[in-house]
Amino acid sequence: MFRGGRHRGQNFGVLLLGMQLMNYGFDKIPPVTLVSIVGQTLIFLGIGDLDRMFGSVRDVCISTQLVVFQRQWKRLVLGALVHADDMHLYFNMASLLWKGSTLERRFKSPYFAYLLLVFTVLTSAVLCGLNYLMALVNEDPSYNLTCAVGFSGVLFALKVLTTHYSPPGMQYALGFIPVPSKYIYWAELGLIQLVYPNASFTGHLAGIVVGMLYIHGPLKFIMDSVMSPEASYTYFAGTANINRGYSGNVGTTRENSYGAHEPRANHRRTEYRNDEPPHYGGQGQSSYDEYTGGLSEEEQLRRATEESRGQYYREPTAPPSERMYPDLDELRRRRADRYT
Repeated sequence: MFRGGRHRGQNFGVLLLGMQLMNYGFDKIPPVTLVSIVGQTLIFLGIGDLDRMFGSVRDVCISTQLVVFQRQWKRLVLGALVHADDMHLYFNMASLLWKGSTLERRFKSPYFAYLLLVFTVLTSAVLCGLNYLMALVNEDPSYNLTCAVGFSGVLFALKVLTTHYSPPGMQYALGFIPVPSKYIYWAELGLIQLVYPNASFTGHLAGIVVGMLYIHGPLKFIMDSVMSPEASYTYFAGTANINRGYSGNVGTTRENSYGAHEPRANHRRTEYRNDEPPHYGGQGQSSYDEYTGGLSEEEQLRRATEESRGQYYREPTAPPSERMYPDLDELRRRRADRYT
C-alpha cells in the first residue's frame, strides 16, 4: 500500500505487466488470478465508467478517520483495488501473478475468490485498527488521518500462506538477500519500508496479521465453516497414509488446533496412524483383503518385482488350490464386482 495521489504517467508499468503476462502465458494463469490482475489494471487505466466509479485516490483511500469515524465502509474494498502509479500497479500485480497462481491451484478457484474477498476486507479493517492503536500509543491523532491505497496488504497475507505451504529453506528478499523462509515476510516488511519510505508500514503489517490469523489462528476454521476448499484426494501407498494436496505436492498430514489438515513434508519411514491398515469404502479389513487378494504388502511388492523382471512363472495346468498367488483375472473380476 502507498500513500499519496495517483499518477498514471506514461503507463510504462502497464506495458511491463502486459509483457510479463504474455511471457507467463495467459492460458496458464488460473481464472480468478487473471480476472483480479486484469480488473485492477482496468481500474488504474480508468476504462469506461471505472474512472467515475473509483475516482481519485482521495475518493477511495483507506484511513481510520474516513472508514471508522465517518463510516465510509466501501473504502475497505475500493481502496485496496486502486494503485498510486503504474509501477505500484506493476509490482503488486507481478506478485499476485505468482502468489495467486500458486494458491488458486491449491485451493481451487471458488475458494480462492472467497479468500481474496475476505482478505481484502480484513486487511483494510486491520489497517484501520493498527493506525488507531498507533494514534493512542503515540498520542498522535495524525495516524488516524493517514490514507493508503493498493493491494500489497492482501499480498502480504498471501505471502504468509505461500510460505507456510512451501518447503522450508532459503528465500530471497527483494530478489537477492537470502533469508530463512519462515522470516521472509518480516524481512520484506522492513526492507520495503527502507527502499520505499512512502509505503504504508501498517498496511503491510495488517496483511501479515491477517495471514497469521489464517494459518495459526481461528480465521481458517471460521472461513471453512462457510465454504471449505475442495477436498483433497487421499490415497494409500506403501504403509503410509499419503495426502495429495491441491497443488499436487505429496506429504503426510497433520492436524492443527482448529481441526484443519495441513501438509507435512514426506518422511522416508512412515507408519499407519494407530497401527491400522488402510480401509476402502468403509468396509474394513474384508474389503481390504478383497482388493488385494489377501496378499500382504511384502507379497504384493515381491510379486510385482518378479513379474517386472520376468521371474514369475505359473504352471497353466496347476489347479487353483495349488497356485502361489491368486489369478490375475480373478482379482480383476473381484474389483469389477466391488465397484458395480
